[in-house]
Amino acid sequence: MPHQNKSPLKAQIKVMAVSMLIAELAAWAYPVDQSFWIPLTTFCVCLYIDTPLTALRRTVHRIGGSICGVIIAGLICLLFPSESGLMTFLVIFAGLTLWSRAFTSLYYLFVSCITAATIMLLAILMRHTALTPNYLITERVIFTTIGAIISLAVSAVLMPATEKPDMLRTYRHYLTRFYLEYRLCIYSLRNHPDTPEEKTNIRVNEILKSSRVYQEKLPVWRYALFFNVFIFRSFTRFLHRIHKMRILNMVLISSIGNLPENLNFSDEIKSLLERNRILTKRILLSLMNLDRKRSEQYLTELHSVNNELETLLHAHRSCTTILIAVRDLEQDMVHLKNGAVQIYLGYRNQKY
Repeated sequence: MPHQNKSPLKAQIKVMAVSMLIAELAAWAYPVDQSFWIPLTTFCVCLYIDTPLTALRRTVHRIGGSICGVIIAGLICLLFPSESGLMTFLVIFAGLTLWSRAFTSLYYLFVSCITAATIMLLAILMRHTALTPNYLITERVIFTTIGAIISLAVSAVLMPATEKPDMLRTYRHYLTRFYLEYRLCIYSLRNHPDTPEEKTNIRVNEILKSSRVYQEKLPVWRYALFFNVFIFRSFTRFLHRIHKMRILNMVLISSIGNLPENLNFSDEIKSLLERNRILTKRILLSLMNLDRKRSEQYLTELHSVNNELETLLHAHRSCTTILIAVRDLEQDMVHLKNGAVQIYLGYRNQKY
């Protein structure tokens, strides 16, 4: 794990150093009053990028946000040219800048607010000089665009692209997390009522926390799949589905905990539960290896096992919720096997 973290860090250092060098040279080659925006924008764009696509995202947001901020600030400078008017809007936009920081995925909103606030400040400071607000606005857009493009170009050359491999790693990661939790459920059910409480510990906070991790990845993947919106939406649905499957594990473990203490399952039921766990593991491993044909074979076997389980557990009314959850998870795995994400990842990794 430490070795994996070094590579992006080295690339980030290279991108930052080379980008800032080029930006400083550009500002030196065009020495006007506002040329400092070139290295400043370059620094801001480079600050949080770890792949070329995050650079693209921040570049688009930076340029788009700057243009929006310039339009807003330009209108205010024309409509309220007095010092008191500019000072009022400077305070307003300063507050909006802090507010917009709460929306981490809406970087353009932050850029729009801070651009407007900066232009207000410069217009106030330079109102007695030859630098008119229009001049400030024009240079702000031009130099911001130059600085952002420098960051984007350097990152495209020096920064390794990791988004698509990261999709496969994420896909496998969440399938693994689901299985580890499902295994606890089956273990608890098969050994009821003798399972120690610590063996049934599935924490809902961990499930919710890990779901937020993939939500942070989605804006970057949107750019990686810019020309394939269908796959992006399919990947989003997959992540929501696997999250729902993990919540079903919580339902399972809760239902198992509410079973009567005097309920003891027959050896046949315990054997079927163990078979269910093994087949589920094989299905998920097949999906991780992008082998749809093998997963389909195991799903057919799992369906037969669940049919037998349903017949034997039908007499136990307290197991109704458990049966519904197990059947629902079976259908979810069928959807995963037939899903566009499975086909896309298999195609991208030359499995089909």
